[in-house]
Amino acid sequence: MPVQDWKHFFKAEIRSSGLTLLSQDKVSIAQPSDTEIIGYIRISPPLKVSLKSKSISSSTLFADCNCPAGKKNVFCKHIWAVLLATEQKNPDFFDEKIELEKTTSTAQKTEKVQPTIQSNTYADKQAAYKEQQKEKQSLYRKIQYQKQKLRKNDYKKSKESSSEQPELPFDVEKALNYFSQNGFDLKESLSNEALATAKKKLSRIFHPDYGGSHEEILELNRCSEIIAKFLKHTSK
Repeated sequence: MPVQDWKHFFKAEIRSSGLTLLSQDKVSIAQPSDTEIIGYIRISPPLKVSLKSKSISSSTLFADCNCPAGKKNVFCKHIWAVLLATEQKNPDFFDEKIELEKTTSTAQKTEKVQPTIQSNTYADKQAAYKEQQKEKQSLYRKIQYQKQKLRKNDYKKSKESSSEQPELPFDVEKALNYFSQNGFDLKESLSNEALATAKKKLSRIFHPDYGGSHEEILELNRCSEIIAKFLKHTSK
């Protein structure tokens, strides 16, 4: 999952400061296991950031930093810098990761601390984000499963399609493969209704307002338009 999908947990100035740390080469990371990244911020005094998950397939990533802000349950610039560095050097670490949570420090666990307005704000954002991600997470897992299935059966399905179905134009075949790779096999029931449903659900993942990118939504619209024109042509 792209790190930018978690940017709402970090204030704009915190993201800017984290990016500055990275650009100044003050961030180094190590991966002691498949479920943990340790980041080191080379400032005075030096700081340590940890990114952990319970398992490789776990959808939740826990982040912590031993800086003063991190000890107050705040997503700090050091965590943002390590997230960016990990995305650059170990992008596979974020596979299956949908949710980001702040780890509670030991000091917070052993003493009662009155919640601050800032921590409540982040908690509210996290709760809202989790609710919004339920359907997206389900669809994301479906896409990942479909991609693995397609990779294993690609040769077999290509032979079956060539013998059982008429040959399609290259751009249409490519557009249909795009939808198949993202969890919607439109070849089995190619219709305007099936296309509209697939496009609507994928828009919830690829649209920039939902954590996607401008390039992803353009590609979705382009492939949808190719198939729509093909359906219009064949219906005449």
